[in-house]
Amino acid sequence: METYEEMLAKVYEKLPEKKGEGERFEMPKFRSFIEGKTTVITNFKDVVSTLRRDPQHLLKFLNRELATPAHYDGRRAILQGRFKEEQLNARLTAYVKEYVLCKECRKPDTELIVFEGVKYKRCEACGARAPVKPL
Repeated sequence: METYEEMLAKVYEKLPEKKGEGERFEMPKFRSFIEGKTTVITNFKDVVSTLRRDPQHLLKFLNRELATPAHYDGRRAILQGRFKEEQLNARLTAYVKEYVLCKECRKPDTELIVFEGVKYKRCEACGARAPVKPL
């Protein structure tokens, strides 16, 4: 008859190796090009679906941050003005910090909700709730 410790050791031997402690959330990056006096973000739809946010919300944030008109065109966003990818990705990082990542556990599993007239970011992982800046 085997002891508990021996049985436990056998079970641990059969467990698969841990893959690593890397984060499962990978910060998306905009891909863009400049066409005349406009900047086109080609992967805008992919970025908003990764972040699980409304495209109009992110577009409104970019409008305010870059002080330029923009519109959403199916899969891409078109901004009036010439902007480098680095500028756009810096604004995207600011957006993610303010409107996506939980302030408590730093996980991206959040949703924007309105509670008593105030917009909050509610974490689905830890349950924390934090107010966000209105757009």
